Amino acid sequence: MNFRFSARTLVLIAMILLMLWLLLWLGFLTHADRQQRILWLLLALLPLAIVGYFLWHDHKGSFAWCGFMALGYFAQGVTVTLTSKSDAGSGAVEVFLSLLLFAAASAALRARR
Repeated sequence: MNFRFSARTLVLIAMILLMLWLLLWLGFLTHADRQQRILWLLLALLPLAIVGYFLWHDHKGSFAWCGFMALGYFAQGVTVTLTSKSDAGSGAVEVFLSLLLFAAASAALRARR
């Protein structure tokens, strides 16, 4: 069995990890009511799902959009880490996963050149 690891695979793995973390954090670990959790999950996961669709079908500009989008999740994670003592660890995990996604998207763009 020949396993070939590519930058596209790393981007998909990083995106899935970020989606799973946001689902766990915003869906179950937060202290909000049900309607707020649903709204936060929708706003957090919808952009990842849209870009993930284009990544899955290997569209040309999807890696660049993934990198831009990762910067938004990075900014949100930094904001949560610096402003909330109770969610600082959760924000730090989001910062790490968004940086992983950005680095993977950058590597995929470089590999395509």
